[in-house]
Amino acid sequence: MKSARSRLYPSRPDYWLLAVTFALVVVGLIVLYSAAMAQNPGNPSRLVLRQATWAAVGIAVMAVLARVDYHRWTLYSLPLLFFTCVLLLLVLIFGEVVFGSRRWVVNGSVQPSELMKLALTIYVAYWLSSKGDEMKKATHGLIPFTLMVGFVTAVIMAQPDFSTAMLIAGVALLLFVIAGVELWQVGLLGLVVAGFAALLIVTAHYRVDRVNDFQAAMRDPLAAGYHIRQTVIALGSGGLTGRGLGNGVLKFGHLPAANTDSIFAVIGEELGFVGCVTVVALFALFAWRGIRIATQAEDAFGSFLAAGLVLLIVVQAALNIAVVTATVPYSGLPLPFISAGGSSLVMCLASIGIIFNISGHRVEA
Repeated sequence: MKSARSRLYPSRPDYWLLAVTFALVVVGLIVLYSAAMAQNPGNPSRLVLRQATWAAVGIAVMAVLARVDYHRWTLYSLPLLFFTCVLLLLVLIFGEVVFGSRRWVVNGSVQPSELMKLALTIYVAYWLSSKGDEMKKATHGLIPFTLMVGFVTAVIMAQPDFSTAMLIAGVALLLFVIAGVELWQVGLLGLVVAGFAALLIVTAHYRVDRVNDFQAAMRDPLAAGYHIRQTVIALGSGGLTGRGLGNGVLKFGHLPAANTDSIFAVIGEELGFVGCVTVVALFALFAWRGIRIATQAEDAFGSFLAAGLVLLIVVQAALNIAVVTATVPYSGLPLPFISAGGSSLVMCLASIGIIFNISGHRVEA
């Protein structure tokens, strides 16, 4: 029974969450126009219009999901997960090869692994909320959880997509911890994930090179790999307030993937330290509102679901920024809401719709 001091607000959703989301999308479109000047100097608006179209689609999906009672996802979670697994398997057979990976369909516009982020989070949230004290038993908690997440991770790794696979596994592990399982299960699962990641790194020469480049940068910045050097130079050349929007020079053939993986470096060069801090502050505000929604959700499923979706976005943003600032080895994760990419943007906005609905069913002391 809820406390007498607690009140249920079925119609007071968190509009701050929407405000921060729209701010990030607008920042993304503005910065993307600048980055597109290097990719398509003759018509930089083409990339922005394409991204704006995906943003419109994402906002429409968000509006629909915001009106769907999140409790319905307990019914849809398993079919959605099964459908997405089949889709990923089909991509391995019929998908388009881009930069050596078979991840995309529809001329490189749709990436099914983005849908898997959402599908697995929904299912794990439902699965954890339905277990209760049974989670303390390895046969009911640790073993089936490991098999479930391990299968999904293995399918994504077959594309190959190491960064997305580790992001999904990491967020699932965090939800496992939040569920309150025993520490020995958490420790054992953490060792399995770490061992699996290490094995994947040493069995692929380009991943080993990324780790070696990162270690070299820690010893001597001038000995760092090309990607690390260019992103750090871009950030440093921006100074306090930057060169000015559109005036960056490193995006012209120097920054790898300036409109996706390295877009935070474009922000640093053109908008300076102030611009970078503003973006980080927006993600921090997003995390605060998301955590608040998760802790005030009216049931365990809502708490797990909101926490998982918020973690997906915040952890990915943190990893992207950490890569650009040479804090962690290179990975190919885009910056949520800001980097170019239709699948990522639509799935992020879809997640916001679900979180927004959860915020309208909260208990506040």
